[in-house]
Amino acid sequence: MKSHTITAPLEMDKDGTWYYVHVPLEVRQDFKSLEKRGIIPVTARVGTSTWPASLLPWADGSAQLSIGRKIRERENLSRGQQIEVEIAPRERT
Repeated sequence: MKSHTITAPLEMDKDGTWYYVHVPLEVRQDFKSLEKRGIIPVTARVGTSTWPASLLPWADGSAQLSIGRKIRERENLSRGQQIEVEIAPRERT
Protein backbone atom coordinates (compact mmCIF):
# COMPACT_ATOMS: atom_id res chain seq x y z
CA MET A 1 0.00 0.00 0.00
CA LYS A 2 1.48 3.35 -1.02
CA SER A 3 1.15 6.82 0.40
CA HIS A 4 -0.86 9.54 -1.35
CA THR A 5 -0.34 13.28 -1.54
CA ILE A 6 -3.43 15.41 -2.02
CA THR A 7 -3.95 19.14 -2.31
CA ALA A 8 -7.19 20.41 -0.82
CA PRO A 9 -8.58 23.49 0.92
CA LEU A 10 -8.62 23.55 4.71
CA GLU A 11 -12.31 23.52 5.64
CA MET A 12 -14.17 24.05 8.90
CA ASP A 13 -17.27 22.15 10.07
CA LYS A 14 -20.57 24.02 10.27
CA ASP A 15 -20.28 24.44 14.06
CA GLY A 16 -16.77 25.86 13.79
CA THR A 17 -15.32 23.26 16.14
CA TRP A 18 -12.87 21.40 13.91
CA TYR A 19 -10.93 21.77 10.68
CA TYR A 20 -10.43 19.14 8.01
CA VAL A 21 -9.46 18.41 4.43
CA HIS A 22 -11.59 16.34 2.10
CA VAL A 23 -9.93 13.09 0.98
CA PRO A 24 -11.07 11.73 -2.40
CA LEU A 25 -12.88 8.40 -2.68
CA GLU A 26 -10.03 6.75 -4.60
CA VAL A 27 -7.59 7.54 -1.78
CA ARG A 28 -9.96 6.15 0.87
CA GLN A 29 -10.48 3.02 -1.26
CA ASP A 30 -6.72 2.48 -1.45
CA PHE A 31 -6.56 2.27 2.37
CA LYS A 32 -9.79 0.24 2.71
CA SER A 33 -8.01 -2.90 3.96
CA LEU A 34 -7.02 -1.00 7.16
CA GLU A 35 -10.60 0.11 7.88
CA LYS A 36 -12.35 -0.87 11.08
CA ARG A 37 -15.85 0.44 11.83
CA GLY A 38 -15.47 3.02 9.08
CA ILE A 39 -12.27 4.57 10.44
CA ILE A 40 -8.92 4.16 8.67
CA PRO A 41 -5.69 4.75 10.63
CA VAL A 42 -3.11 6.77 8.70
CA THR A 43 -0.05 8.89 9.25
CA ALA A 44 -0.50 12.44 7.95
CA ARG A 45 2.09 15.04 7.07
CA VAL A 46 1.67 18.75 6.33
CA GLY A 47 4.89 20.72 5.90
CA THR A 48 7.26 19.55 8.63
CA SER A 49 4.49 18.23 10.90
CA THR A 50 3.69 14.51 11.00
CA TRP A 51 1.05 12.91 13.23
CA PRO A 52 -1.05 9.74 13.66
CA ALA A 53 -4.48 10.45 12.18
CA SER A 54 -7.63 8.75 10.92
CA LEU A 55 -9.64 9.00 7.74
CA LEU A 56 -13.24 9.50 8.78
CA PRO A 57 -16.06 8.45 6.42
CA TRP A 58 -18.00 11.03 4.42
CA ALA A 59 -21.55 10.46 3.11
CA ASP A 60 -20.47 10.07 -0.54
CA GLY A 61 -17.92 7.34 0.27
CA SER A 62 -14.92 9.64 0.42
CA ALA A 63 -13.30 10.72 3.71
CA GLN A 64 -12.21 13.62 5.89
CA LEU A 65 -8.90 14.13 7.64
CA SER A 66 -8.97 16.35 10.73
CA ILE A 67 -6.23 18.96 11.07
CA GLY A 68 -5.77 19.83 14.74
CA ARG A 69 -5.06 23.24 16.22
CA LYS A 70 -1.41 22.49 17.04
CA ILE A 71 -0.72 21.45 13.46
CA ARG A 72 -2.58 24.49 12.06
CA GLU A 73 -0.61 26.84 14.29
CA ARG A 74 2.76 25.18 13.70
CA GLU A 75 2.28 25.23 9.92
CA ASN A 76 0.52 28.63 9.88
CA LEU A 77 -2.61 27.25 8.16
CA SER A 78 -5.87 29.11 7.75
CA ARG A 79 -9.37 28.23 6.62
CA GLY A 80 -9.73 28.11 2.84
CA GLN A 81 -5.99 27.76 2.26
CA GLN A 82 -4.95 25.08 -0.23
CA ILE A 83 -2.66 22.68 1.60
CA GLU A 84 -0.67 19.66 0.53
CA VAL A 85 -1.17 16.62 2.75
CA GLU A 86 0.71 13.34 2.54
CA ILE A 87 -1.30 10.38 3.79
CA ALA A 88 0.43 7.07 4.50
CA PRO A 89 -0.92 3.77 5.84
CA ARG A 90 -0.62 3.16 9.59
CA GLU A 91 -1.18 -0.19 11.22
CA ARG A 92 -3.41 -0.20 14.30
CA THR A 93 -1.54 -0.66 17.55
